[in-house]
Amino acid sequence: MSKSLIAALFLSLLFLGCSSKEYFKPDDTVDSMSRTSVLSEYISEVSADSATLEDGTIITNKGVDTTLFPEGYRFIYKSDEWTLGIKTGGEVFAVKDANESRVIKLSKTVATLALKDNLLAVVFADNELALYDFETRKLLFKEPASQSTAVDMRITTPRFLNDLVLFPTLDGKVVIVNAQSKELVRKIIVSSEEYFNNIIYFNIVDDVLYAATPYKIYSLGAKESRVSLEARAVVVNDKGVWAATKQGEVVALTHNLEVIKKQKFPFAHFLGMVVTDEKVYLAEIQEYIIVLPLDVSSSEVYDFDLEEGYFFTSDEGFYYGDEYMKMK
Repeated sequence: MSKSLIAALFLSLLFLGCSSKEYFKPDDTVDSMSRTSVLSEYISEVSADSATLEDGTIITNKGVDTTLFPEGYRFIYKSDEWTLGIKTGGEVFAVKDANESRVIKLSKTVATLALKDNLLAVVFADNELALYDFETRKLLFKEPASQSTAVDMRITTPRFLNDLVLFPTLDGKVVIVNAQSKELVRKIIVSSEEYFNNIIYFNIVDDVLYAATPYKIYSLGAKESRVSLEARAVVVNDKGVWAATKQGEVVALTHNLEVIKKQKFPFAHFLGMVVTDEKVYLAEIQEYIIVLPLDVSSSEVYDFDLEEGYFFTSDEGFYYGDEYMKMK
């Protein structure tokens, strides 16, 4: 068989594979949903907890923040007093207001960090963990790096719970450190897959810890629970837990991660999920918004115009391109 014939057959198979790819297509749509407002610029970068516009404006889970950073820094965390950005190489820029800012030089590139009072919790890009005194820059605690082969872009920030600092690692663990004694309390394995196994959702709700990798969801409260779900999005509030999966499922769970009900949307690729007091909203890549009650027992599908570019989900709505759709 000639090389040209082999190449022709290969291309035919390639195009056949592309053309046979299936997409989510609802039987009917209720109506169209339109944007709530237009952003000042297009989104240029996203993480698990924030997005940055081309003009430097920040969008956090709570909404738009106008704090600006010097060139080369990107926003990573906002505390009650300080807003922090990082630069490749290990520099941290912290700004309090127009009159007070500082640069902290760490030893290597930072993946994520968080600040509470005078404690700066850092996860480095090589997966090493560290705790610093924010004022003196003194190293208070260090946990050597463990291997992480590849990571999902949705890297989450550390959390603080009473006297504990909780680090989300890049290899699917949660490391708990006592902030007073500066000692390791516990290491929790959320999942142990080799690739893209970092913590992509990390939250504390009513003193219960919730963490998720792209493979499993974990909770630690009165009891320890774990469920295998390939989550694209996770939301936890005082009413329950919801997950939107890679397989096109929307799953409602109890706080102990027991599945209440699930509904599948064949071939759906979810971009984000917002949960209000009464509804679950999902943005789907083929320009649909799927709306369900909290128990996911039924659904309605709406059309919407999806701008090209990055997509970010806050607690209140969807940001896409240079547009915003508010759900609550």
